[in-house]
Amino acid sequence: MRHNEAVARTLGVGEAHVYYRLTEEMDETALADAVALLSPGEHTRYTRFVFARDRRDYAAAHALVRTSLSRYAEVTPRAWSFHEEPGGKPSLVADPCAPPLSFSLSHTHGLVACAVAAGADVGIDVEQADRDVDDRVAQRFFSPRERDDLLGCASDALRAARFIDLWTLKEAYIKAIGTGLSHPLDTIVFTLDDDRGIAFAPPSDVDAAAWSFRLFSPTERHRLAVAIRHAPNAGASIALMPGDSV
Repeated sequence: MRHNEAVARTLGVGEAHVYYRLTEEMDETALADAVALLSPGEHTRYTRFVFARDRRDYAAAHALVRTSLSRYAEVTPRAWSFHEEPGGKPSLVADPCAPPLSFSLSHTHGLVACAVAAGADVGIDVEQADRDVDDRVAQRFFSPRERDDLLGCASDALRAARFIDLWTLKEAYIKAIGTGLSHPLDTIVFTLDDDRGIAFAPPSDVDAAAWSFRLFSPTERHRLAVAIRHAPNAGASIALMPGDSV
């Protein structure tokens, strides 16, 4: 997005927009444009990656956050400043020209994605859709109900897909609350049903009515989950933005 274009989008409270980019399609010019948006600290981290693929994905991800945020404020992509909260979650340094935005960033090989929200905590995770089921991960991080759900799948393909969905939802949730894997993931229980969608059963001190979740397939090779915390029973809107995301 060119910054001289008018800010075209607004976000209501409890609303999240999701953007993504396929990095394998980036040519040298696109990569150079992404690198040009990085802060000095980001550029230093960018140069430390050994493999070109990792440098590309890092630059694309952090450039995507900056250009996505600038869709909602009269702030140039390079002007955004960030800091790290105690749990490691990155957040925006307040800007007088910007509304109270929050964001989350995720990437896997070949795809980077970010979610932007207003007046709400948001988390995003993206994974390779063909990732194998890891029984050790399921045993350690899934609840007994979720493990039973996996065992009840009618085929290996369905079981693998269910594993990815559960894992991305858990990752999105802990990124929204900013705790990382120190949070006991087996206490966060998701039930997936074609009719009821995503059911969420958190620990007793968490209000499930304050959370909404969505799953997307931005490509056939990727699965993406978004979690957003909003006013209890107020509902939320989570949209995968078309066209200009890629």
